[in-house]
Amino acid sequence: MGCDLGDILTKNEIKLSDLKNKKLGFDAYNTIYQFLSSIRDQYGNPLQNEKGQITSHIVGLFYRMSSILDTGVKPIFVFDGKPLDEKITVIKKRNEIRDIAKEKHREAMAAEDYENARKFGKQAMRITPEIVTESKELLEAFGIPCIDAIHDGEAQLAVMNEKGLLDGCISQDFDVLLFGGKNLYRNITISGKKKANGKSYSVTVSPEHLNLRESLEKQGLTREKLIWIAILIGNDFNEKAPKVGPKTALKLVLKHSSLEDIYKELEYSPNYDYKKVYEIFEKPDYKAVKEKDIQNTEPDLEKLTNLLVDKYSFSKERVESTLNKLKQKEKEEKAQPKLNRWF
Repeated sequence: MGCDLGDILTKNEIKLSDLKNKKLGFDAYNTIYQFLSSIRDQYGNPLQNEKGQITSHIVGLFYRMSSILDTGVKPIFVFDGKPLDEKITVIKKRNEIRDIAKEKHREAMAAEDYENARKFGKQAMRITPEIVTESKELLEAFGIPCIDAIHDGEAQLAVMNEKGLLDGCISQDFDVLLFGGKNLYRNITISGKKKANGKSYSVTVSPEHLNLRESLEKQGLTREKLIWIAILIGNDFNEKAPKVGPKTALKLVLKHSSLEDIYKELEYSPNYDYKKVYEIFEKPDYKAVKEKDIQNTEPDLEKLTNLLVDKYSFSKERVESTLNKLKQKEKEEKAQPKLNRWF
């Protein structure tokens, strides 16, 4: 879910080609959720093969990573670790919502109400340990490093970006910037269209870049006050203050010099430790990573083919057609240093 800071952050439209040769960290859970949500059948069920295996995440990762690698991006995937205690309540609420959606999906299917079946099917999705294991297996066959964070994957990505290990972070959520990440890229793992919130139709979306310093300077903010805004409007670690949205929160933090003064004006006493939440964002937990831990390697094309065809029952012709593009790119990259010697 993350924190809805979209209205106050500066977004710059880019092209995928602008990311060539950049080492970018992917928020793994966020990416996999997108595939599980969008790659579904007409009844809202995730894609399955004839063995009954869910393959939405495998389809999404295979074709999108093939495209990303062909673009010249060097991807790294970071997976969430153990959730912080402050996030447990949010996780419980999400699971309750998914359980309700699962039952409503069943009822809609029984009533042949397929529009609602599609809607509730998406809401019922969840990432299982099996899906995580399968995703890592596929990514590693692509030569893409996978890192497990201590807690939030976005926190790990942000620190890696801040330390210069990554050129940027890829996620649909804005939390990377709260954790101190310098560059956030959105709409990278989707096809150019996505469902409008709460609607049955799709809207066109373009890749976009958000730079933390640019957004702060444009609004006259510090990162400290950006975190205050996140606390006021609600995030994964605390509920929102009543009747406070992003624009109201922006006015409040520009007006006051402390969160305590803001709460006094609002006549609101939070039932959470806002100082602890601030600390979570300001000094995120981080697993030390060395450059050698995040080096991309050449895709194992034979392993990818066997995995996709034998385990997931993909069409061998379609798999080989997609992988042939990567094979050609490998040849070109190996030949490039030789060509450069002549210039």
